[in-house]
Amino acid sequence: MGYSVSLPTKPVLYSDTDWLFYLLKMEKEAFYFPHFCNARHDRKIRRLRKELGTEGYGIYFMLLETLREQQDLMYPLDDLDLLAEEFGVSEAKVRVAICNYGLFEIDEEQKFFSPKMLVYLEPYFKMKEQRKVAGQKSADKRKAIEISTTVQQPFNDRLTKERKVNESKENGIKIKEIKVSFSEMLSPHIFELSDEYDNFYSYWTEKNKAGKERYELEKFFDIERRIKTWMQNKTKFNNNGNSNNEPKLGTSAARMEALRKW
Repeated sequence: MGYSVSLPTKPVLYSDTDWLFYLLKMEKEAFYFPHFCNARHDRKIRRLRKELGTEGYGIYFMLLETLREQQDLMYPLDDLDLLAEEFGVSEAKVRVAICNYGLFEIDEEQKFFSPKMLVYLEPYFKMKEQRKVAGQKSADKRKAIEISTTVQQPFNDRLTKERKVNESKENGIKIKEIKVSFSEMLSPHIFELSDEYDNFYSYWTEKNKAGKERYELEKFFDIERRIKTWMQNKTKFNNNGNSNNEPKLGTSAARMEALRKW
């Protein structure tokens, strides 16, 4: 599965689903992985930049590019000398960037990979698989129609023509909408939510008796505005001045109750 260029910035007018469709169209030109504009603020990356400087930051993203180029998104540690030669740096610096900051993990086969890359690319791979399945079904249906037309045309040209017109209308007008799960909607905002990710996810995916998740019950749900309000309220709710008889607004339970009123 593999890309050496960063994810382009999503235009304001694009919905998350439309943007994923656009990225799928880019697939023939190059592979991609998301490069968030605030990546440099991650504490692990800040530590890497402090100790290895801007060169270390460049090594980190070249390593991500290399992983994205691999079919299994992994790379063997035995070949780090080849990467060092390609990057124009020492093998020691490449190894330190991989092993010392918790940015990568190493499996039992001594291959390193990026856990965050797997999370960020999951919506893309799901969408790609859905498109593949839908394309196969469409191809099978077209083939069945062609066979049916070929068999019946000698017997009844008029009936075949009417059937093809009706099938064309049914297949051409109806476009199935692909539903994006809440985790897919939320994946581009992992850095933004930081340690509030689990609280935010748990609250909005709580199901009612009918099996509907909380966010699905909202008449309007702009996830970016919801996240912005949540993070603003995090500071507001983290007050230590309540009496012992009142729940602290910084707790998850109190924050959930306050958000219900909001």
